[in-house]
Amino acid sequence: MEGHIGRWHCWRLLVIGALLVSSTAYANGSEDYLLRLLRSSDAFRVRAQAALSLGQIERTSRSVAALERAVRDKHPAVRVSAITSLRRLESKQSLEVVERATKDRNQSVRRAALEAVEALEAIGERQRGPGPPRYLVTVGMPGAKAERVSRQMLFDARIYLSEQLIELQGVELAPDDLSPADVKAEISRRRLSGFHLESSVVTLEPKGAGVRAVVSIIVLSNPGRDMRGMLRGAATATGRYSSATAEQAIQGAFVGALRRLPTVLEAAKARGSL
Repeated sequence: MEGHIGRWHCWRLLVIGALLVSSTAYANGSEDYLLRLLRSSDAFRVRAQAALSLGQIERTSRSVAALERAVRDKHPAVRVSAITSLRRLESKQSLEVVERATKDRNQSVRRAALEAVEALEAIGERQRGPGPPRYLVTVGMPGAKAERVSRQMLFDARIYLSEQLIELQGVELAPDDLSPADVKAEISRRRLSGFHLESSVVTLEPKGAGVRAVVSIIVLSNPGRDMRGMLRGAATATGRYSSATAEQAIQGAFVGALRRLPTVLEAAKARGSL
């Protein structure tokens, strides 16, 4: 039951906090909702998405404290999401908590913690993140044509894809349960361009001394769902086939596919303004 709730319900809560509007009441309401989910949900996927979403709204002492507690969550997906959000929020005061996670028993958690430690230690040496939102983007659950891809891999791929998107200039994630009318109103009110991404793991197989993955991303308008572009990426992870090398290959392929996304979004935005 928990798996069913996690797969189909938590993504309907996708990045509630990503709507960075000027209303303080709205922001506070989103934070309260996400904190409640992170604290009390029995579904680890819901807790993981709530933790990731907290990294998309304005940092507060409450959200930082909740994320630091979530770094000790019993499920590694939640721990990874919490660490990712602390890094994105540039919560340097959380450095000690994140450093402890570099010794976590789970490899993905250790990797996320090491990356976060490096980023948090570098605060002050660089300017803060990408500029103001220009694109409101929703993300569909990835599909798979490759036989070796499990549902867990697809869930992890969506988390990773979301993490990569929020690092791109001008991209803001939005809940994908908004009605077309709500999306249209939000875009109009904030003068943004709306897009929806559908992705698929096309190939995942051993190749030579490694594992090769090929992914595709279809860029659609939102609302409307008119095709605006198609991206493709491929990557090979070195080593014998395993869940770890498969994950590395899929992630590398998504990174490759996303390289052209800013160009596609900008071109689509320009066409829409003509």
